[in-house]
Amino acid sequence: MKTNFSLKLAPLSLATLLEIYVIAAFPQTLTAQSSPPLLTQKLAGGNEVFERKINFKPPKVGAPDNRKGGASRRGVMCSQNHKNLKALLPASTLGLTVEKYPTFFVYIPSVSTQLAEFELREKNNSTVVYKTRFTLPASSGIVSFSLPTNKSLQPLEIGKNYKWSFSIICDSQDSSEDIFVEGWVQRIEPSSTLVSQLEKATSRDRPSLYAEAGIWYETLTTLAQLRYSNPQDLTLVADWKELLESVGLNSIAKEPLVETSMKYKAKSAI
Repeated sequence: MKTNFSLKLAPLSLATLLEIYVIAAFPQTLTAQSSPPLLTQKLAGGNEVFERKINFKPPKVGAPDNRKGGASRRGVMCSQNHKNLKALLPASTLGLTVEKYPTFFVYIPSVSTQLAEFELREKNNSTVVYKTRFTLPASSGIVSFSLPTNKSLQPLEIGKNYKWSFSIICDSQDSSEDIFVEGWVQRIEPSSTLVSQLEKATSRDRPSLYAEAGIWYETLTTLAQLRYSNPQDLTLVADWKELLESVGLNSIAKEPLVETSMKYKAKSAI
C-alpha cells in the first residue's frame, strides 16, 4: 500500500517541481503575460479597443483675420465669471469640414442673459446664408449646435469660405453691448484614402483619422460624441484636453461639455 501511494504522488511532485523552476527562471515573462495590454483602453461597454493618439495637423490654409476671444462691441460685458466667450477653433480661425451641415462649438461663460444669435455669411460678408437665435443653457460650459438639414438651407459649397459669428445678446435694445466671437468654416471633399479609412474605423478611431487629415470640425464633433456616450472614460477627457491645448485653447480645455442642446428662440432667417 505504501509503495502504491508513493508512486501515485510521484507525477504530482515532479509537476510541482517543474512549475516552481519555471516561475523562478522566468518571473518577468509570466508577470507580463498576466498584465493587461499597455496600448488598450476599455470603453463604457467593457469592450477593449486599440488606443489611437489624436494628433491634429493644421492644414496649410489660413483665414483673413485672427480668432477673437469674447470681444464686446462697446467693451461692456455681461459675463458673470470674468471668463470670455470663445469659439473652439484652431489659431488660424479657419476650420475644415467634410459635412454639408457641420456642427459648431463655443464656450459660453456664466452670463446674465439667456439669448444668443448665430449668423453665417459668405466670405464677402454681404450675403447672410443663415441666421438664428437660441435660448442659452442655464450652466456655463462648451455647447454645440449644427446647421439645420432642411430644404430652406443649401449645403455648404465645397471650397468656399464662410464666416460665422456667435453673439450673446446682453441688451436687446443695444447690439453694441453684445459679446461675440467669429470664425471661418470651409467644406472640402474628403480624400479617397480617408473615406476608406473611415469605413473600416471604429467610432473610437474616427477623431484621430480626422485630426491627421486636418479636418477640425469633425475631429471635435466625433470626439465630443464619444465623451457624451462615455462620460466616465478618463482617456477621452484627456484626449479632449490635449486636443484643445494643441490649438491654444488652454483656458477652456477643462471646461465641461454641456450636452443639452440649445433651443431655437425665434424662427431662422436667411
